[in-house]
Amino acid sequence: MSLSLCVAAGLLAPAAKAQGPGAAPAANPVDATPLQPPEGGRRLAEDSPVWIADGAVHVDGKVVLREGVLEMFACPVGTKEHESVVAVDSPAFLLHTGLLAVGAEPGATVQFDPEYKPPTGDRIDVLVRWIDGGQVKTAKAQDWVRSVETKKAMELPFVFAGSGFWTNPDTGRQHYLAESGDLVCVSNFGAAMLDVPAPSTQQNGELWFEPFTERIPPIGTPVRLILKPAGEAGAGGEPPRPATPRDQQTSAAGTPDALKALRQAEIGVGSDPTLRRAWAEVAGWNADRLPEVLRAMRGATPLAENWLRTAADAIADARGARRLPQAALREFVQDRDQSPRARRAAWEYLRRADPDAAEAMLDDLVDDPSTEIRYDAVARMLAAAEQEADAGRKQAAYREALAAARTIDQIEQAAAALEELGEPTELADELGFVTRWRVAGPFDNRGGRGFDTVYPPEESLDPNASYEGHDEEGPQGPFGWKPFETDDRLGEVELNDAIGPHKGAVGYAWATLHAAEPTPVEIRYESKAATKFWVNGQLVGANETYHSGSLFDQYVAAAELGAGDNALLVKVCQNEQTEPWAQTWPIALRVTAPGGGAVEGVEVVAPPSFERTEEQDPAPTQPSNKP
Repeated sequence: MSLSLCVAAGLLAPAAKAQGPGAAPAANPVDATPLQPPEGGRRLAEDSPVWIADGAVHVDGKVVLREGVLEMFACPVGTKEHESVVAVDSPAFLLHTGLLAVGAEPGATVQFDPEYKPPTGDRIDVLVRWIDGGQVKTAKAQDWVRSVETKKAMELPFVFAGSGFWTNPDTGRQHYLAESGDLVCVSNFGAAMLDVPAPSTQQNGELWFEPFTERIPPIGTPVRLILKPAGEAGAGGEPPRPATPRDQQTSAAGTPDALKALRQAEIGVGSDPTLRRAWAEVAGWNADRLPEVLRAMRGATPLAENWLRTAADAIADARGARRLPQAALREFVQDRDQSPRARRAAWEYLRRADPDAAEAMLDDLVDDPSTEIRYDAVARMLAAAEQEADAGRKQAAYREALAAARTIDQIEQAAAALEELGEPTELADELGFVTRWRVAGPFDNRGGRGFDTVYPPEESLDPNASYEGHDEEGPQGPFGWKPFETDDRLGEVELNDAIGPHKGAVGYAWATLHAAEPTPVEIRYESKAATKFWVNGQLVGANETYHSGSLFDQYVAAAELGAGDNALLVKVCQNEQTEPWAQTWPIALRVTAPGGGAVEGVEVVAPPSFERTEEQDPAPTQPSNKP
């Protein structure tokens, strides 16, 4: 079997979520007409509908709640939709960066101890825009929220508290806390990006909020949030403006000081004056320096990449398509060592100057390791397949597009077309999900103690072992390893089914991967629970986050398979939350070649029957806890 794993983080839409009790149908039908991109808007990321226009951040989403009790006004899609009116199709961190780019200054999140201190930061006006019966309508976010006690619309403003960051000590990766759902809050949260500057709790009845149902369009209605610093400049001062070339200075090493400043943008410091001046200087450069800005994105942090990309956009916007350095940009697109996001930006600039030439380049980019570049090439293949009249050639064209696709939306599109043509596709096999496991549990995770506790499966993997465990109900066991195979179309293993509906518990899943020869791979997985995983005893991933939503290819980590059998061990931790949406603890995992391609010569070895004798079972392996 070949593990054909065709995805890339960041460009994939999350799976559809079940609607909660607040999702009762409205009296009027949904007007699904999407809004056009804002006129003159500068898009911040190809894979997210986020623009900067008119000194504001624009982001698309949809209505997800019309009845219930609110903690948020808006959350990222797939997170806290059960207590938010709107879910937006963007990471929270990208919106944070957009607010910095339009001149907003973050303050501080709420403090509860030793005494209450409300959140601070620049005031942000939040508007909602949607289409109703062909008419574009706009409302303040506060108009869609009302007090549970007084039934009056909320009057509190929103402030840019700025959330915060957590650094994973094992991987060094930084995580923006608002990604868990705390985007635009109406109840104080320590992870809030936007919050209300007053204590909002169930004990303060006038500040306990619910949707203003009569004013909210039906569930599923496309909407656009507009986040704009209040007043002409806000507390952060005027937004940065491009400088003139004579203001530029160059360091002794030949790298412009302003460009170095943008590359060194630090997470958590906001848009300080030095950074804002640097952006204004770079944004004022001549068009022939555009590739220089794009080259600076290579190896930059996501925050620095965002600052550099918006500066590059400002250069391209100001100079016009005809003055862009087309030959240099074409060479940049073809340089696969550059930042994928920067190469995608260069191709967009080329498309402005010469759309036909840019489209023609895509024929050579179908196998590009950058998903950002490959996406457009595959879209071209799908469009050509749709236009093909001959049924046989049409089927072959869709099959080629499916093999080339690296994002779930394009994979689903090609698979659906093939099914209509009489060629159904098993996506779990096509995408290379690991579907056959051994599972064991529950071990103790009361109070979160289990995430860092070393339980016996982490010391030795013995298929015949017997364990004693614990969950919130008390001691559990004895239990051992048992086989479990999922038939979910996208490979999800729900541990409620595999092990049981335990709370305050740890479960393990163990799979054996056989490689014909030493093979570098990437482990790509998603889970709503806290997780760790090892390959042949080496810790290669750890994420201690509970019930914050799960996106397709949520986590990606590199690993090395040796020739022969390889032990893949996953630790899944369930906490003790009682909310209905916190009862599942799933894992969906697959293995991919570096960059998301297919892995040849690798197969999953089915768990043996536990009726076999000890001599027939594979010898126990000895994983270690060293990262």
